[in-house]
Amino acid sequence: MSFEEADRLLQGCSLDVLHVSISKVFRRLLANILLQPKDSRYHVVRKNNIHIRSALNGLSSEAENCLFNLIGFKLELNQDSEEVYVFHGDIETLSTSDKFLSYLEERIDCMKLSQSGIQQVPLLSRGSQKLNARRESVIQKFGCTAKRQEEKVSNSVDTSTQSVFCDEDFSSVDHLKEKARLTLLNTGRVRNSLFNGRHFSLRRMKHGRVYVCKEDCGVDFLEAHWHLFSSRNLLYSYIAHLTPDASAMVHMGVEHGYQYNSLPGTENFRKTIHFSAKRLNSASGQLEYIEHPNKPSETCVYCGVTFTELFL
Repeated sequence: MSFEEADRLLQGCSLDVLHVSISKVFRRLLANILLQPKDSRYHVVRKNNIHIRSALNGLSSEAENCLFNLIGFKLELNQDSEEVYVFHGDIETLSTSDKFLSYLEERIDCMKLSQSGIQQVPLLSRGSQKLNARRESVIQKFGCTAKRQEEKVSNSVDTSTQSVFCDEDFSSVDHLKEKARLTLLNTGRVRNSLFNGRHFSLRRMKHGRVYVCKEDCGVDFLEAHWHLFSSRNLLYSYIAHLTPDASAMVHMGVEHGYQYNSLPGTENFRKTIHFSAKRLNSASGQLEYIEHPNKPSETCVYCGVTFTELFL
């Protein structure tokens, strides 16, 4: 699928129907194959399955086939002459499918906001747009935001101190980024927060860290960070440390919760509130720490990107 095809799909479908179809069918199918690629149960889907038909109600046959093709499924007839979708995709290229689904989801959000008149969101450029441009744009602001903050305090900080968001720390582990995602997706207590997460970034902690742990993770260990939007106004910020080769998660950091207050007349109206900070034991799931700051905040505690950018 190209970006032009994705845009035609968006123009030809109801945004609500498309959103439900992606979240209830195609995201779940993709997750099952990514997490259990050798399980043949997830490689065949009956077209007339009652749950599939219910979730895809209102979606045209052309759009349905297009989305199934996007995640590697082809329409065939089985030995009973029943129409089934069979997975013929390559596990190694499913990350591209994930990026296109994310592109569709983000365009749906932008178009809904534009139609509502609440916020006019500029259209993304098409021909020159790379597959991951939209998702990576916030990550690129990581370093820019950190540099601006560093300049503000340059008079009080040793000039030899290197930024915690050193470009080298990110670029040196580009080849491990997808492996790290799969490792975290295969970690039970992390899977739900990451699967629909956005702005995933990975860095080696050579030049510092944004979360100082008590597990003695070395400077060669990896630090993964992402955001999860549970509704239009709710955002959760996560961080995890992984082994140097990204083969295993060592532990999770503190989960920070933020909510944008859109209720007129209330305290902190039009401000983002940092309402929770909690840490769970990565092995047992027991609550180790919880706090409710309930204070206005302008940036994510981990990446320093403003909520104005993150929520849009």
